[in-house]
Amino acid sequence: MLNSGRVVATFGKHSLVEADGVIVDCVGRGRKADIACGDAVEFELTGPGQGVIERVAPRRNLLYRSDPFKTKYFAANLDQVLVVSAAEPGLNENLLNRCLVAAQAAGIPAAIVLNKADLAQTAALHEHLKGYQAIGYPVIPVSARHDVRPLLPLLAGKTSVLIGPSGVGKSTLV
Repeated sequence: MLNSGRVVATFGKHSLVEADGVIVDCVGRGRKADIACGDAVEFELTGPGQGVIERVAPRRNLLYRSDPFKTKYFAANLDQVLVVSAAEPGLNENLLNRCLVAAQAAGIPAAIVLNKADLAQTAALHEHLKGYQAIGYPVIPVSARHDVRPLLPLLAGKTSVLIGPSGVGKSTLV
């Protein structure tokens, strides 16, 4: 009997699938299982808490990166991409631009989350990011350790992915 669920995490060939509030550790069929976080899937239980993914439903969108040798899936069926930046450890403008272009190419709205807004050096970065605001990307200043309220209306009822370089506070925001 097939069960329906949504992929909430992927680790190599394993995917954690949430179905009716229960997490099932699943593997995909075949050598290459192109499964992404956010995929709606049908799976068959193979044991307690374990299963095999039989089918991936068509996606609304897919955020990924590729080079001539491999493709890495980030997430599927997204409502928005939130690119997280911070003055500490510093702006990675190349990564920011690549994320914004990837989101636009996938037809997914994007916004910039300026974390660590409580730090004095964030003011200069916020000023720099006004150029992105001018071309339509919202910039939301927050402090993951002190006040994330400005981010809450943006997240309500939406499937989002937080992406950005190491050290900008993605895990702390979550």
